[in-house]
Amino acid sequence: MKFGQQENIRVKQQIVDGFFEQLKEQPLSEIRVAQLIKSAGVARVSYYRNFDNIEDILTFYLTCLVTQHHEQEKQSSIPHSRTRETMKRRFTDSFVAFKSQEERFMLLIDRGLSSHIYEFFVNFGEIIKAKHPEKKHGFNYKHIFVFGASFHVMMAWLQNGAKESPEEMADFLVNTMPDSFFDKEPSVEK
Repeated sequence: MKFGQQENIRVKQQIVDGFFEQLKEQPLSEIRVAQLIKSAGVARVSYYRNFDNIEDILTFYLTCLVTQHHEQEKQSSIPHSRTRETMKRRFTDSFVAFKSQEERFMLLIDRGLSSHIYEFFVNFGEIIKAKHPEKKHGFNYKHIFVFGASFHVMMAWLQNGAKESPEEMADFLVNTMPDSFFDKEPSVEK
């Protein structure tokens, strides 16, 4: 990665950090660019070079989380099948990712922005669905069900203090889902 790209990523991250600092102090609707750039320690031109509006900062933050999670998933040894075991591993990884951002997610929830998070993930789910046209039959409702249920369980888990481990929560989700949501496991001949 070139220095200019690295520097731009660093500036964007400073702006994200400044955004969350401002969000601690006031609702999203009251955050002003002048306050934000002061908190972030960046020039006004840096803000406008990277973002059209303050909501774009939240979208950028969530995009970075999803991208990072997706990169980690690609490097893991989790097969692409939808067995109970592979789904448990994916859910566990997702709970770990949400837990790592607990403070920021709780701030977003407390400020009434959970619908922004949900909308972002729904849109991201649509992108994933579009990349897999071969799974069009039945994929729609199963995907929506699994996504919606897991998202809301993760949010409730954070709101309740994340007392259970990510593994316990993944077990809960997988054990709650009917067999029809999973790929059939190959039978073992005796």
